[in-house]
Amino acid sequence: MSERRYTLMHKDNPCAVVIFGSEGKIDGYKLTDPMYAPFLGNCDIQKFSRWWAMRAVPASRTLMRRVMQDAGVLTPEEYLEKNLALSITDTYWVCPQDAGLTYEDVRFSNFSRHGALQIPYHNATSYDMNASLGGQMEKYWDLGGKVPVLIKESSHYFGQQAINEVFATRLHQMQNTSIPFVVYSAARTSDGILVSKCPTFTTEQIELIPAYEIIESSKIRTDQNLYHAYIDLAVSHGIDRSVMQDFMDYQTLTDFLISNTDEHLLNFGVLRDSESMRLTGPAPIFDSGNSMFYTDERTVPYTRVELLQRKITSFYQTEEKMLANVSNKKILRLDCIPTPEQVMEFYSRAGIPEEKASFISRNYEIKASFLDEFLHGKKISLYQEKQKEKEANYHPSSSRQTSNIQRFVMIVGKSAAEVRKKAEELLHQFEQCGYSVLDSSSLYPAIQADKDCAIVADPYQIAAKRIAQTDGKPARYITYVSIDNIQSEREKQDLPTSEDLTFVTACARIRQAMLNGDSVIFSVSNPDSEILRNILRILPSSHPVSKELVALVRVPQSIEERSSDSEIIVEGEEDMRYSFSDLSAGWDLMKTMEENP
Repeated sequence: MSERRYTLMHKDNPCAVVIFGSEGKIDGYKLTDPMYAPFLGNCDIQKFSRWWAMRAVPASRTLMRRVMQDAGVLTPEEYLEKNLALSITDTYWVCPQDAGLTYEDVRFSNFSRHGALQIPYHNATSYDMNASLGGQMEKYWDLGGKVPVLIKESSHYFGQQAINEVFATRLHQMQNTSIPFVVYSAARTSDGILVSKCPTFTTEQIELIPAYEIIESSKIRTDQNLYHAYIDLAVSHGIDRSVMQDFMDYQTLTDFLISNTDEHLLNFGVLRDSESMRLTGPAPIFDSGNSMFYTDERTVPYTRVELLQRKITSFYQTEEKMLANVSNKKILRLDCIPTPEQVMEFYSRAGIPEEKASFISRNYEIKASFLDEFLHGKKISLYQEKQKEKEANYHPSSSRQTSNIQRFVMIVGKSAAEVRKKAEELLHQFEQCGYSVLDSSSLYPAIQADKDCAIVADPYQIAAKRIAQTDGKPARYITYVSIDNIQSEREKQDLPTSEDLTFVTACARIRQAMLNGDSVIFSVSNPDSEILRNILRILPSSHPVSKELVALVRVPQSIEERSSDSEIIVEGEEDMRYSFSDLSAGWDLMKTMEENP
């Protein structure tokens, strides 16, 4: 295909001459009027080539591949050229030279004049207003109402991206903030796909300029702070500094709270008057779907260290560096954010499975605690969190255990006496931190297992029948469940010896205690693989529980005797070795302690 000459237009103002080669690629570019050109007028051929590629719809979209095939083009860039690069969010377009077209001929507000939301195309059938709609999700504009509405399909991860958009909207509404934000709603289509919907915040008089264009409009020193450079550039083009700083601080804080990992420089920006070309203010917050751990398949919540290690896409790759730039910490009100319980209820009601909703809520609670510390003057530091994690001893007053999350601690070892001793030490530490220790025997009598399991001893079915009870117990309490103690109870009551029924009793007590709000210490000597691998199945998933495994180990005396640094060794008549890698699924914390001599 021979080269094709176009004029880059901003409404009816020529900006540059563009030469297209094969497959819609840029072969030539000459700036003619910097006042109206992209990148605030500082646009050369390299920048324009990037601008053009970002404007095109990603070829990875399933629908886009079919559209390109029907249109007889090979690339999204070629399809963009075919549709004159028209967009809902700004007034740029490309006009074939000598075509004699004006902006009045091609603007989308004229669609309704021609029926079926189409307008004449200079050498084909119609213009597609979605040809410039970037991003990875399937999306399209609905022009049937008074203002265009963006529809984004969310067909994966239980539709959570669409749900996240609504959650972010609720968060901003609870803040009663002056910071602008887009209001999203969600609906399910006739074919079962969840979609999010939002009205456009642009018009033919107000257009969106992404942050990427602002940053690339000026040469930034390698040692310059990008966060503040972006604010400075926006201010230099007419936006009030305090307005810009408050917006960026609020967006950064709320992105941290909802764990938005995708705040790249095309996902926020500023608004511009398309006539005067003066920037008018920050664009409202939009596109928060890639948040709240939507792709995670794990059920164990992240630790504080793990949360700060997650990479994000923004000016910087870590949330720690983003938070370090926040100036106005009062711009976010922590007393006006959803509680973890409200988060759990919101996602459960939206159709997210209970286990995933609990995972989301528990991570959110940790992020909220981070923000509480940060807004009260504490620095958020991955290095410091790593140091605290290394230095923290295993006791209730450690930094890891200061939240209101219930704890389930299982202690295993060779010697029943050593296991009991370690459990007593830990119970004493809980008492020193204000907990009341409760006996578990009244939660489920040992003899009840014989009645419930007359045919089949199924600990998980029995545990599942427990219901929550309230009895006015103190707010902080710990219940102790011991396999050895249950065996002793059975002996005293002249009940037959049965490992299966003992385990049924333990599971029922643990489940009942957790439903009642207790934290639980569960001790067992010489555990078999059934207990180690399946005990977590009985814990309720309706609320946060920290799951911790402590193994009392015999330390090998020689290198030859040590089979692996990653093994828990429980020694009986024959050594039983349980690999950490096999047991790690589901546990938040695994710790080995050498048995006392």
